[in-house]
This record gives sequence, C-alpha cells and structure tokens, in this order.
Amino acid sequence: MDHIANEAEEIYQRLIRKKSVLGVMVFNENGVRTSMDNATTTEMTNALVPLNDLARKTVRDLDPDNDLLFFRVRTSKNEMMIGVDEGHLYIVIQDARFIRTQHMPKQ
Repeated sequence: MDHIANEAEEIYQRLIRKKSVLGVMVFNENGVRTSMDNATTTEMTNALVPLNDLARKTVRDLDPDNDLLFFRVRTSKNEMMIGVDEGHLYIVIQDARFIRTQHMPKQ
C-alpha cells in the first residue's frame, strides 16, 4: 500500500471510530472502501456523488481557477460531509443528534 493509500486508510479508521459517524465511504480509482452495507452504499453513492459533481461544476463555473474541496449537507436526521483529497473522495454520514446545535435556528 502506498503512502496515499495508507493515509486514506488512517483517515477512514479515524472516522469510523467516532460515535456520531453512521458510515464512511472512500472512493479512488481502485474502487470504494465502505463501512456500510451494499444497499446503503449504493443508495448514498447514487445520490451524493452526482451532488458532489454538480457542486464542483458550480464552483468552477463561478471561478474556473477554483475547485471544490469540501461541503456538507445537514438534514434533520443526518449530516453528509463530502471532501476531496489526494485523489480520494470521502463521504461521511453523521447522526445529526451528535452535532452541536448552538448556531442552529430553533425549530
């Protein structure tokens, strides 16, 4: 395993140990490393990878010299965090109940 792969695996292991994390996916040219079952991985991949591509295209449309590195989508149940680093796409699903809500509007 090369340095980049080792670093991606270390990040993956660190993320899945967090109490708030429901699932982690790491994509690269060799495939996907996931902590979730196949059905959930497929569902999340089909929804979030195109969202990442659209967000990245939007950033580049606004400024061709810029690129999207990270974004998050928070719902009432979950927070989905998507980031790109060193040829890896990271998707982390976190339980919203564990997220600090001091800056969130009251419902």
